[in-house]
This record gives sequence, C-alpha cells and structure tokens, in this order.
Amino acid sequence: MRKRLLALGLAGIMAASAALTGCSGSNGTAETKSEAAQTEGSEGGKTVITFWNGFTGSDKDTLEALVQKYNDTNDKNIEVQMNIMPWDSLYQKLATVLPVGEGPDILAFAPERLGTYAEPGALAPVDDAYADGIIDESVVPDALKDNLKWKGTYYGVPMNFATLLLYYNKTIFTEAGLDPETPPATWDELEQYAEQIVEKTGKYGFDMAVKETTPMWCIMLWGNGGDFIKDGKAVFNSPENVETITRWAENIRDKKFGPEVLTGGEIDKLFESQKLAMYFCGPWATTGFKNAGIDFGVAQAPKGPEQQVTQANGVGMFLTASSKNKEAVYDFFKYWNSVDTQVEWCLGTGFPPARTDIADDARLNDNPYIKEFAKPANESQMYLQQLTNFADIENQAITPAFEKILLQNADVKESLDEANDIIQSMLE
Repeated sequence: MRKRLLALGLAGIMAASAALTGCSGSNGTAETKSEAAQTEGSEGGKTVITFWNGFTGSDKDTLEALVQKYNDTNDKNIEVQMNIMPWDSLYQKLATVLPVGEGPDILAFAPERLGTYAEPGALAPVDDAYADGIIDESVVPDALKDNLKWKGTYYGVPMNFATLLLYYNKTIFTEAGLDPETPPATWDELEQYAEQIVEKTGKYGFDMAVKETTPMWCIMLWGNGGDFIKDGKAVFNSPENVETITRWAENIRDKKFGPEVLTGGEIDKLFESQKLAMYFCGPWATTGFKNAGIDFGVAQAPKGPEQQVTQANGVGMFLTASSKNKEAVYDFFKYWNSVDTQVEWCLGTGFPPARTDIADDARLNDNPYIKEFAKPANESQMYLQQLTNFADIENQAITPAFEKILLQNADVKESLDEANDIIQSMLE
C-alpha cells in the first residue's frame, strides 16, 4: 500500500513540476548527463561529481568557498560541480529526473523527505560510509542520525544541523522589571515572565507560530511527554497533548500572550519590531536581529513537566542510485564532515556543527551563539520524520486543529480527536 501511494505521489509531483517548468525539464536532463560525464579513463583524467542543493541564502557564499577549497586541495583529482537552486525548484526538478534514473551524484535535502526518494530506490544505501569510518557515527547528533536512515538503512550523511532556542528581548525584560540576564528555565517561569511583560509593558510576552513556519508547538508537546505519531500510530489526541495545548492555547488566546495564529514570517517581524518579548527560532535569525539593533539573548527551551527538549532540523547529503562515482562522492562526504570543514561552515553561517565533539572548539568562540545552539544537539527531536506524506499530515490535520482551537475556541479534545483520525487514515 505504501509503495502504491508513493508512486502516485511521485506521479503527482512530476505532473506539477512539468506544468511549472515547461520545456526546461528536458534541458535539466541534458545538463545532468553532461555534468555527470567523467574522464577517468585518460591519463591525468578528472572525476567530476555533480551536487544539487538549495542553499541560496546567506549560507551560499560559505558553501561555495568550501566546495572550491575541496576542488583545489583534494589529491584525487576530483571536482565537485554544484547546481544551487531554491528548495522548491529542487524538489520539482527531482520529481522529473529521479524516477527515470537520472540526476546528480549528490543531493542535499531535508531528512523528512528521505522516504519519498529512498522507498522507490532513487537513492543508494551508504551503510558502508559509516562502517568504514568515512563518517564517524558516534559524533552525529542523535536526532539527525536517526533520520538519515530509512527502514534501518543509512541513505544519508550529515550536511547541516540546527536547533531552536528561546529568543528573548532584553530591553523588554528590563521594561517589565525582569532580569535581562536570567531567561525563563521552566514552563512556570515562562508563563510568569510572559504575564508580567503583558501587564507591565502592554507588549506580547510569548508566542508560537502555527503555519508556514519551522515547527514550534512540537517543543511544548514533547516537553510534556506527548507526540504526533508513535510506533506507526497517530497519538495527537493523547491526554498529554490535550493538557499541553489547553494550557498554552489559553495563555496565548485568553491571557493575550500573543496573536493567536501567526506564520513564521509574521512572528519574526513581531520580534524584530520589538513588540514580542519571547519566541522560538533557529540560528539563522541572529545576524538579522543584531543588524536591526535589538538587544536580545538566546536560551535553551524552558523545561517542560516531563523533559527539556527542543526541535531540531537539518539537511543531509545523499548519493543517488544512478551515480557512477561512489568513491569520489565518499571522499567529499569525508571532507565535509571533517572537524576543520565543520568549523569553517559554522563560522561562515552561524549554524551549530553537524557533529557533537567540536562545540567547545576554541575557533568557535568568535560566535557565542554557535555553542548555545549546539548544546541541545542530543536533547532534540525532529518533526514528522520517517514519512512520505508529512506535508499532507501537517496541512490537512495538525495546522487546522490549532487554528480551530486558537481562533474559534474549539474544544481541544474534540479538535485533536478529529485531527488524529485524519492522521491515522494517512498512515494506513
């Protein structure tokens, strides 16, 4: 059943991609074949490996510099040729080339999409990269490690890793009579601080985005022992989740901690305009807030009744099944995951390392945020992993439930029961 649904899903993506790209699909195929060409057969020949990814933001310059460094310094006459495009364009392109056995040697994408490509055989297993010590499994963050596998087999290696922390505005803390150097450490303190900020300053105390965002509400659900799916079954309507969502929906909606339903972009702007004192966000926001002149700090997510946890996300690198350059690809994988390359990546992008043994490297002292974001590497979880239809589950079940509860004051238990039934039907 799963394979049949996956085939249908890929077909749908391919149709959508064709409609969007028009004739460019054939150009992409020709480019792939040309870029994949190699000249190993001749004396002094060069092995060219192609690498598609979506790092079009401020991290692009650092990525290009590190790839160029590899091309200039590797002793195996390997050249990595990158094709960097927006992530949505990348996924559309993959839908047209992977099903027909074409594409680059290396792909980078978010692990939640792994099943979409691994299940039909578009990716090559890479267990031997770990077994042979090319990748040191012991230093890969637990959440990322678990989700570079599909059905127990490694298909990916780490490329990028990030966690969410609590951003807080020190100026607003001072206005509210709070110590700007002492962020909340527990849920109770978070509630107390937010309530005091609303009362003393008239500004918003704490909020979480609901849609078009890096997931935030999951931090609270996990902190109270809840989850969305467990052992292949939907558990969104668990007693723990009912308790958690009731508590924080009342805080946001009734106590006016913040606007009820925000997108990720809207909550970023609310914090940047200094109308919101606290929210969860990743390392990508530090530079923008610094440039905006905001006096802010970052702290670990407040501990919930059951555990201290935060949300993690990442990007893996994957060897395609059509690649004929496995040895060269593995050499680049080893380079990328080396200590020195990871340090340079962190300093260039502000992200924490995708390995847990270098957070205390003295070279990272130039950016104190890196170490703070690295701290919860093994106390973090990833959202809606090991699925082939994660986006449908979020958009058709989870987000609508939050919107009903926050905007319509709908009964929490009934809303979660309804959403849970939808999720379960999508898992079957």
